[in-house]
Amino acid sequence: MADILDGFCALSEEERYYRHLFLSGRSSAEYIRLPHQVEASARLEEKIVLSSSYYSRDDDKSVIVLKHPNYMPLYLHSHRFAEICYVVQGRVSENIEGRKLELGKGSLIVILPGFYHSIGVFDDETIAVNIIISRDFFAELDRRFSLGLLDCSFAVFNGLDISSDISMLFDRQGRADDISSLEMEVIAEAVMLKLRRCERRTAEMCSSKRNEVYRIMSYIEENLRDVTLSSLASHFNLSEQYASRMVKERTGQLFSAIVRKLRMEEACRLLMNDKLSIKEIAYLVGYTSQEQFSRTFRLCYQMSPREYRLSV
Repeated sequence: MADILDGFCALSEEERYYRHLFLSGRSSAEYIRLPHQVEASARLEEKIVLSSSYYSRDDDKSVIVLKHPNYMPLYLHSHRFAEICYVVQGRVSENIEGRKLELGKGSLIVILPGFYHSIGVFDDETIAVNIIISRDFFAELDRRFSLGLLDCSFAVFNGLDISSDISMLFDRQGRADDISSLEMEVIAEAVMLKLRRCERRTAEMCSSKRNEVYRIMSYIEENLRDVTLSSLASHFNLSEQYASRMVKERTGQLFSAIVRKLRMEEACRLLMNDKLSIKEIAYLVGYTSQEQFSRTFRLCYQMSPREYRLSV
């Protein structure tokens, strides 16, 4: 693990930028350096952020590993994948839909897809590493090792040492070949097996007490292709007027704006797949007309879907 510590002890340019903002009292989500396709999604911590692709730069991979940036402003977000945050050294604060947790060295938290959370690392010394596992692969591992994590919003494991596993993940990720990707999956399996053997464990199960607005946002993301305000209100036994007002009050955006931005973000991800036509992508993100899709995309990004595809 010494090689990882050596590489992470000095703050990166991005982290120095965030520290400057933190010390000057301007550490809010509007300053987060995100890819241009999700910059417009950033909101203050007390707001809900649209699902961010910040960590999904290699969306086709089952396992990704990276250091969580120190001093990065807090912002509530969710993912389509499972996120494992491991504290190598120092302390990390987690906020999972209003539940606040403090994690120390050797602690590991698993956050399930669709649950809104923020991660806080606000000193020079703390090193937190995120292991990103695709939803399908995580579900497979959860069943294989009988972990029962799919019924949880999150689970915390204490007193773990997965230093060597993390070191190997970073090493394999640095190699651009198919064998390395398979090796990363094997290492992820080893990590999950260690969780299976860990006795000190706390978990919070999903329940009907989950904040209504979080459940609504997750429903929108899960049904993005054909969701409407009417279908959302019907699903939660709400009036359309009440559902619309709740979304606007808690997110700062209209329901239609949220759906549009989520669809455009998903379109950006799909455009990286050369095997899909523009027409197919338009359908997959909820547009019956390719022309309407292309027009909306241009309004959001000042370029056509085809131009975006060529630029990435």
